[in-house]
Amino acid sequence: MVSPRLAAGLKYFLIGLVVVYTLSYCVVPFSDGDPAYYVLIGRGLLRDHLLPYNYAFDHKPFGVYLFYGLWDRIAPFTPGKFTLLAVLLSGAFVTISRAFGVFNRTVAFVILTVAGAIFDVLSGNTELVLAVGEALILALMLKGIETHKTALFFLAGCLAALTVNVNYLAGVCLLGPMALLLFSPGWFSLSRCVVMGLGGVVGLIILFLPYLIVGHGALQTYFSMQRSFLHMYGGALSDRLQCVFWMTFYLGLMLPIILGWIRRFPFDLADEASRRSMILPVWFASSFPATLLSGHPYQHYFILCFAPATIMLAILFRDGALPSRLALLPLWISSLFFMGTAVKRNVTVALYTSRVDYAEIARQVGHAKVLDIRTFHAVFYLSDLKPFDVYLFSDHIDIFFRQNAWKRYMQDLRQQPLYVVAPYMGCERHAVEAPVCQWLQDHYTLTYAVNVRHIHKNRPNKFSLSLYKLRPQTEPDAPKLLPGW
Repeated sequence: MVSPRLAAGLKYFLIGLVVVYTLSYCVVPFSDGDPAYYVLIGRGLLRDHLLPYNYAFDHKPFGVYLFYGLWDRIAPFTPGKFTLLAVLLSGAFVTISRAFGVFNRTVAFVILTVAGAIFDVLSGNTELVLAVGEALILALMLKGIETHKTALFFLAGCLAALTVNVNYLAGVCLLGPMALLLFSPGWFSLSRCVVMGLGGVVGLIILFLPYLIVGHGALQTYFSMQRSFLHMYGGALSDRLQCVFWMTFYLGLMLPIILGWIRRFPFDLADEASRRSMILPVWFASSFPATLLSGHPYQHYFILCFAPATIMLAILFRDGALPSRLALLPLWISSLFFMGTAVKRNVTVALYTSRVDYAEIARQVGHAKVLDIRTFHAVFYLSDLKPFDVYLFSDHIDIFFRQNAWKRYMQDLRQQPLYVVAPYMGCERHAVEAPVCQWLQDHYTLTYAVNVRHIHKNRPNKFSLSLYKLRPQTEPDAPKLLPGW
């Protein structure tokens, strides 16, 4: 037996850890670089009216940049803005998910945001956006079945088109539960399938209408750039093995919830109540392959599975049918560990970003376009810089051009961008190729440099950078294009 004093001390410790864990996200401009990058493209879309990928390139579809661009308009440059977004999305998710069963929303919210520390839920990445979209689609379909309102399937189809165009993985996640709701005995209706398909077509037309208006092969270019990048983006064998390992580990943490659910709600397609209880586990099972598709072991991918598992756990909690404490112990221990690592990471990022004078960089650069050479895009986000080359992400040019990446940089430099941002002491550390360094030395002046590491100064990290300005030139060299350009 645990003494009352020890139990009280443990309780206050856990509450304190949760508070510190949450607040640590509020002192950083972002805890994951992905949402910040989506905002950059969203700014180009909403502020400069440049369709993806005419401003900057990423392999995600159109909808994600529209969503994060709108959020940036609502909360510009606010520390913790993505965590605020994550909290709002989490609240929306548990509220919408009441369509799948009765549970305490506070309990579900706490599970999602606190146990979700394992998957970096509070970073506000796209998986949480997908979870909300998927929940709303399935809830509309279920409501359409209950009320016999076919129009709800049309709305669900429109929303499915938009959600898939936030991240294509949503199509994989929705495949199982949508098939259950559309084709199960007792629920199948040809008219519902047709209306939902029509809604999907209408949603796609609305979303891509700007590309159709622009014409001149804009939509074809949009998809061809994605296809070319994704062909080269798949993880290496070591990454794929790590991905399988980590997703299997996360699956093991969720297994007691799945087994507890199956014991509580046996599956029987002939029974309507049983079919309803199958929506969440089928959603979970359909989402698991999506976590493996990229071949990269990113923890936030598993939010796709964790979201429906959260609702299952909250329902089991209300019904008094929780798995044993021992079975759930690995989940709680992992949550505590990852809360600790999140606090450490966020505090470190806060220190690093505080050592860069982003306001001074913004003042120097003004409205000029900046060429990025393998620098973390934090400077573009926090100084609100405009990219010179559409391949802005630090390794995109390397992925696209591989050993010829330096030639692409040389092609850009010959067009004389007014400013260039590069890794701190990148030439001395051989992070930048010799011809590029020679060009910078001959044509540019270093105007700002910072190494954010104060302890390991000989190992500058991704937040460290050097800013160069073009010196006045007499007659520019004629640009030389790469073969095929």
